[in-house]
Amino acid sequence: MIDVAVQREISTCSPTLYPTMDPPHIPPEIWRNIFRFATFTATSLNMMDWGPYWPYARLVDVHPTKSYHSTLPTKKAITLVSRHFRELSLEYLFEVVQLFHTHNAQLLLYAILSHATVTGTPSSPARWIKYMTVDLDTNEDSHLMDGVLMKIFPRCENLVAFGWESHERLLDFQTDDSSELMASIPLNITTLEWHRNVLGHSFNSLRGHVALRNLRVSDVLSMSPADCDVTIPSITHLDARTPLTSIAVSWWDLPSVVHLTLDCLDGHHFERLVSKSRDTIESIYIPDPWRCRLDGFPRILASMPKLRTFYYDIDVNTDDQDKLSSTWIHVGAHASLTHVYLFCRTGMHYGKGSFSAVRDLFLGHLQPLLDRHLPLTIAIMGAQSVFEQGDFREDGYDSAAQERFFYDLSASLNISQVRITVQ
Repeated sequence: MIDVAVQREISTCSPTLYPTMDPPHIPPEIWRNIFRFATFTATSLNMMDWGPYWPYARLVDVHPTKSYHSTLPTKKAITLVSRHFRELSLEYLFEVVQLFHTHNAQLLLYAILSHATVTGTPSSPARWIKYMTVDLDTNEDSHLMDGVLMKIFPRCENLVAFGWESHERLLDFQTDDSSELMASIPLNITTLEWHRNVLGHSFNSLRGHVALRNLRVSDVLSMSPADCDVTIPSITHLDARTPLTSIAVSWWDLPSVVHLTLDCLDGHHFERLVSKSRDTIESIYIPDPWRCRLDGFPRILASMPKLRTFYYDIDVNTDDQDKLSSTWIHVGAHASLTHVYLFCRTGMHYGKGSFSAVRDLFLGHLQPLLDRHLPLTIAIMGAQSVFEQGDFREDGYDSAAQERFFYDLSASLNISQVRITVQ
């Protein structure tokens, strides 16, 4: 969001009155490092800089002190300390831009264009924008926003990531062709999030974006053969959300993919997706394995000679262990696999919260891997939620004994050549 104070900055970009006291003489490089640390804003677009499990887990909460709304007051306050501070800190004020309304985008465009007409003016907001997110209100028209963005993008030479989160629901999907908007995105962009109804062929406009590495998409539709004939040579990390999107991208040619995150695929679509990048894929993350009923999953993975790591979510339910057994756990037979990561999820039906019940749950689930005695590392991630929702006092673990609980659980699961860690 661009609030009133930031609107004032982008419309004037010139100080009015500052305190007479100058800050201590410190080299500008040190001040910039201080400002960068104090104003760092965590978003989904820069998750690789702060996400502990990127790119393998989606459900990572932004720390309250690092959110856009928390850091914005600090950014504005720094610009008001002195003229010197303002000159050094404006780049951090505009580094992350969030737009909720087309009106906000129009204000930003006005500021950018007004500075473009002034010779030798180095303070245009466009030069500092690195991350831009559109989270359009339900009542807004996305096509009006498109028109404004296509005028803003050519000025944003340092933009590295763009995201679109639209709550609009179109009645005629065939009219939602975003080819022109995607083509206008700066070529140096490295990350694109697209969560908006769109026809698949629009993504062909990204063929020339050779710096683009991370693509996270949802609500992608295939309505014609042209929507299937999509090639993006540079993508290394693909995150496809929703079943229809996973099916749509399974037709695409993505020859450089190293990491895949997929919500749901049947065997046919999954095999088709990986067939053109089987020699490059090194890791796969499936957030909801119970929606992926793939009896041939180990066979498909076995065709990927460079696969090293397999990630998936697990519902921790000690009352229903049978639900966790699945033939795809036999991916442990893969010759090059070295790591398996399980991300714990706990729900309403957590079950009996005893140490032995949790231990037996993981033993039963991992037994196919443990029986193989492969040189393998298995990491159980997010176990804090298991500990917090259970009651382990009868087992000698009070609320302060979380680390000991993790250590003991890990020790009870480890066997020769299979190392299991609990975090």
